[in-house]
Amino acid sequence: MTRKSDAPLGLDRALHLELAGRDGQVWGRRAALLAVLAIPVVALVGVFGQRAVVTSASAPRASLTVNSPAHVRGGLVFTTEITVHARTPLHDMQLHLDRGWFAGMLFNGIAPQPSDEESKDGRVVYDYGSVDAGTFTIWISWQANPTNVGSQSQNLALYDGSERLAGVQRDMTVFP
Repeated sequence: MTRKSDAPLGLDRALHLELAGRDGQVWGRRAALLAVLAIPVVALVGVFGQRAVVTSASAPRASLTVNSPAHVRGGLVFTTEITVHARTPLHDMQLHLDRGWFAGMLFNGIAPQPSDEESKDGRVVYDYGSVDAGTFTIWISWQANPTNVGSQSQNLALYDGSERLAGVQRDMTVFP
């Protein structure tokens, strides 16, 4: 009478079922799996961004506040809120946005619309004309291009005609 093996043909019970000789490999696989799992968990907690950062500048005639994320993931749609608080009437309010606002970004829209828009020395200039004293808020909708990875300078300056009133310096980092 022949005795049947308790493992199928071609398989070794000690090697394939009891995993003999692979004690450290199990923990290595588990550590690698935990590292892969940690990335989305850390992203859900908000480490990789899209939390808004408020940047402000103040001058005697007006103050400028930018509320926008400093860290975003590629493909993210987000909004930038720019608030101008004019202490005196502005005769020709202009916002000068650095090239970094548009480099690798999809511009979706702006509200309210500027009366004029132009490019000056590599910057985009939005001209709102005459603005009464008080608060003036602008919303700009963006989408981060997934291939735009890295940091961009997003400086912004407030002008009344040719007179610079205030400016903010900020950077935005896009994660893959």
